Amino acid sequence: MVRVPEGNGSGVVWDEQGHIVTNYHVIGNALARKAKIGETVARVNILASEGIQKNFEGRLIGADRFKDLAVLKVEASEDLLRPIKVGQSTSLKVGQQCLAIGNPFGFDHTLTVGVISGLNRDIFSQTGVTIGGGIQTDAAINPGNSGGPLLDSKGGLIGINTAIFTQTGTSAGVGFAIPSYTITKIVPQLIQFGKVVRAGLNLDIAPDAVATQLNVRNGALVLQVPANSLAAKAGIIPITRGFAGNIILGDIIVAVDGKKVKSKAELDRLLDEYSAGDTVLLKLQRGSENLELPIMLEEKS
Repeated sequence: MVRVPEGNGSGVVWDEQGHIVTNYHVIGNALARKAKIGETVARVNILASEGIQKNFEGRLIGADRFKDLAVLKVEASEDLLRPIKVGQSTSLKVGQQCLAIGNPFGFDHTLTVGVISGLNRDIFSQTGVTIGGGIQTDAAINPGNSGGPLLDSKGGLIGINTAIFTQTGTSAGVGFAIPSYTITKIVPQLIQFGKVVRAGLNLDIAPDAVATQLNVRNGALVLQVPANSLAAKAGIIPITRGFAGNIILGDIIVAVDGKKVKSKAELDRLLDEYSAGDTVLLKLQRGSENLELPIMLEEKS
């Protein structure tokens, strides 16, 4: 476990190359200044086996605001770098024991114990986005725990502690962690590319409020389809206007590979599970018709 004092947060050693995983918002001040890849954005303290803390510069490798994750790199000897073992967040059960490690209020290397209180929670991140699939725990998580590990009883990483629900600013027994399933998808991309390459349809979906005004209460309403895009070539139809200026509804995406889509946010969340180049089967509602249309996902622009 590592500490990132400038961000009042924590992190984990990812590999023997010195990559450190933490939250985006822990180094948010540096990122707000448009820090570049390779730039020093934090001082990182690593606890050596003899109990001595050693200090290193943490250089930015990559960051993703949408999943509130960031990767730093330190130039430390391999004997100091003990990579964390990654556990399986997909097999978690409500009620099983978990442990949180972090730097709450500056008390570094603090361990708290609790249970998994809930699964598939929406995390309202400090980056201003909602992250799906979160782990809820009653293990005490306080300011300074952000970026630190949530562990299973065998010491495997099952999440990165990210947020708390509180009215006082301190732990109320409702903490949230980004699951290891998400971390293992995002971190390798941050290390390789410095960013996350996301898959998308590259068309405009109407905001839910607009869709509701048009009496579309279920599904994602296609607003615009760029010319010559894969979506256009696949035959997806956007909203148009009739000769009298009346609005003619386009396609409504109601499912992706058999998984129901109830809103724009739900479509985004489903597509986040895929990679650019994957082909998905869209179920569309077009007027009174129901259609199925295969389409290849592009890199999200």
